[in-house]
Amino acid sequence: MIYNKILGKKGICRAMAEHTAARIALSSKLRYIGKRFGFIYVKLFGYPPAPASRILARKTLRFLRKNGRGLLLDVGCSHGTYSFELARLGYTVVGIDVNRESIQLAQKIQDYLGLKNLTFHEMNILSNNFSENIFDVIIIFETLEHIKEDSKVIQEFNRILKDNGILMISVPFAKNIEECDEPQGACRTKEGSYVCIGEGGSHYRNGYDLNRIQTLLEKNGFVLISWEYLTIPKLLESSILSFPFKYPLSLLFTHFSKNRIELKVIAQKASSQV
Repeated sequence: MIYNKILGKKGICRAMAEHTAARIALSSKLRYIGKRFGFIYVKLFGYPPAPASRILARKTLRFLRKNGRGLLLDVGCSHGTYSFELARLGYTVVGIDVNRESIQLAQKIQDYLGLKNLTFHEMNILSNNFSENIFDVIIIFETLEHIKEDSKVIQEFNRILKDNGILMISVPFAKNIEECDEPQGACRTKEGSYVCIGEGGSHYRNGYDLNRIQTLLEKNGFVLISWEYLTIPKLLESSILSFPFKYPLSLLFTHFSKNRIELKVIAQKASSQV
C-alpha cells in the first residue's frame, strides 16, 4: 500500500504547497514544482516524504487495522496526514489542532476527498468540550513535546477515553531531557499565542525517554502495553528528492540501526470497574 496515495490530486497538492509550513521549508522553485507535478510524486511514493514518519505510519496502521473500529481522536492532527487514512480504515475520526491554517487545509482536503466519517476542529486538548468516556482510541504523534503541561494532557486523555481504551503516543527520543519555560523555535503573536517558525519549532522539551513516558502514563491511570524506539541511520534521513531511494533502505536498516529517532508507545486506560 502507498501511504496517503489518496492525497495525489492536483488541487490538494496546490493547497498543501500554500501552507505556511511549506513556504518555510521549501524553496519557491520546489513549491512551484510541487504545485504542478506534486500529485504525480504523491501517487507514486505517498506522503509525507519522511522515512521516520512513514515507518511510524506503517506500524500504526498495522496495529489499528486489526484492533477494530470506533471513535478515534487525532490530537495535533495538522492537516490530517493520519486522519484520512484512519477514516478510510473505517474509524470515525475527530482531528484537532491549535493551528487554524492546518485545520482549514484539512477541511479543504476533506472536501476534495469526499470523506464523511471525520471532522476537524481548531481546539486545544486542555480546553476541549468532549464528554467523559467517549473515545475508543486516541493518537498523539509528535505533539506532546510542544505542550508545557504534558501530565495534564495524559490526565485529560484518561477522562475522555473509554475504559480499556487505547492511547498511542509518538515523541522524539532524547537521552538527556531538557525542559524550557518558553517554547523554543517559536515567535509570540500579538494575541499572546505562539507560532511555530520552522521544522521542530515550539518545543517545551527536546524529547522523552521510556522512563519519562511510563511515569506520565502510570500516574494518570494508564497501563503500558508495548513500546519501541524507531531507529534510522543518519545517512538515510532524506529530503523530498532522495526519499524514493532512501525510504526502501530505511525499512531494512531500521532493524539494525542504533540511531534512535522516536519513541512509540501503546497504552491502555485502566478499567474503573472493580
